[in-house]
Amino acid sequence: MCHVIGLSFFIIFLFNSIEQVEGSIHDYKNEYFIPQSNAFFFHGGSEGLYASKVSDQSSSSDKGYKGRSFIRFESITFTRTKESAEKQNEWQQYTGLVEAIIVEVKDRERIGGTYLKTDAICCNQTLANEGHCKVGEVIMQTNPGNRGWPKRIKIFFEGKNEKATKSESVDIEKTGMYYLYFMYCDPTLKGTTISGRTVWKNPDGYLPGKMTPLMKFYGFMSLAYLLLGLGWLLRFVRFWKDIIQLHYHITAVIALGMLEMALWFLTIRI
Repeated sequence: MCHVIGLSFFIIFLFNSIEQVEGSIHDYKNEYFIPQSNAFFFHGGSEGLYASKVSDQSSSSDKGYKGRSFIRFESITFTRTKESAEKQNEWQQYTGLVEAIIVEVKDRERIGGTYLKTDAICCNQTLANEGHCKVGEVIMQTNPGNRGWPKRIKIFFEGKNEKATKSESVDIEKTGMYYLYFMYCDPTLKGTTISGRTVWKNPDGYLPGKMTPLMKFYGFMSLAYLLLGLGWLLRFVRFWKDIIQLHYHITAVIALGMLEMALWFLTIRI
C-alpha cells in the first residue's frame, strides 16, 4: 500500500512539473473539400469557447494572450490544382475565393439559403439581383443581435498562383459553441486542398470549453481518493496482523481509482 501511495504522489508531481501545453489544435494535412449542394465544403472543427475576460485585445505577443479567447489561423494554406491555376489570367489580381466562416451553433441556419427557402449554399444571379448576397460567395445572414457574426474571412488566390495563405486571429467575445467551415463556390477550384492548423484558446488556456467543468470534478475526486487512500493506509498498518486476501483486493481497487482520477485530472489540465 505504501508503494502505491508513493507512486501516486510521484505521478502527480511529475505531471505538475511538465510545462502546461495549453493547446486545443486542429491540424489539416492536405484535406479535400467535399461537394455539398452548389458549394464545396470542409469542416474545420468545433469547440466550446468562453468569452474573453479582458477588454484590451490589442497585444499580439504570447504574454498578451492571457485572459483572451480566440480562434487563430496558423499558416492556413489552400492549394488548387495546376490545371485550375493555368486557366487564370496572370495579370488578374484575384482569381479564386475560399471563405472561412466561424459561426455560433445557434446561428448555423444563417449559413446558406435556408432562410431564403432555398437549398443553395452559394449565391446565384437570381438571389444577387434580389439583393440577398453577392454572386460567387456563400449566402450568409448577419445576426442582428450579435453584430459582425457569423464571421466571414475571405482568402483569395492571385493570378496563376497555386497557393493562397492566411494567418489571422478572431477574438471571441461571447460564450458559446463555435463551428469553423471552409467553403468555396467556384467550380474551377475543384480539387483544392487545405493544410495548416487552427488554434482554439479559452481565457484560461487552450483547454476545450466542454472539458473545463470536468477539471474541478476530477480534481475533487482525486483529492477524495487520496484522503480515502491515506485513511485506508492507517487502518491497514494498524491492523496488519489481521489482514486477509480481501483487504489486498480492496487496496488495489482504491489505488486504481486514485490513479484513474489523478490521470483524468492531469490529462485535462495539460
